[in-house]
Amino acid sequence: LVNEVIVNGPKLVFIERNGELYQTDVVFEDEAHLMRIIDRILLPLGRRVDAESPTADARLPDGSRVNVVVPPVSVDGPAVSIRKFPQTRMTIDDLVRLGTLTQYMAKFLEACVVARMNILITGNTSSGKSTMLNILSTFIPNLERIITIEDAVELQLKQRHVVRLETRLPGVDGSGAVSMRDLVRNALRMR
Repeated sequence: LVNEVIVNGPKLVFIERNGELYQTDVVFEDEAHLMRIIDRILLPLGRRVDAESPTADARLPDGSRVNVVVPPVSVDGPAVSIRKFPQTRMTIDDLVRLGTLTQYMAKFLEACVVARMNILITGNTSSGKSTMLNILSTFIPNLERIITIEDAVELQLKQRHVVRLETRLPGVDGSGAVSMRDLVRNALRMR
């Protein structure tokens, strides 16, 4: 199962399987070919990249996340990463079984969530932040209203009382942006 596709210019394509990176035999003809593929991915999503706007981050229809960086920001040519999220969710018991947490730690985290304590989860890309948030969210009582605010929707909360908010970049004409700050301000007015 491929979790991520990583393109570092037209001649270097990697995949991630089970946390390990593998270089593939896949290559693009040249940068122009890779840019055509990038455009085919981004245009249906209402995004684009060029020298004036060299980065894009978007959610694909299947929930995967695509990130693109092109020159002049990406010095060695266009770079693409497409991260696919697993369909089956891990549980707190999975983390205990894998040795990531002890049973005591799991119970402590559950008590923190139920007691509405603040919990800060940080880490590098693909370090498990969204997985941990999804797991902790299972401890939120069903009568609570949950409002999520994300740059790109990744959380998969299963409660019924969830409002998912997502930031939005400006359109081609520079209008229509909705920032994280805008969404936090709005969330303060929601129950």
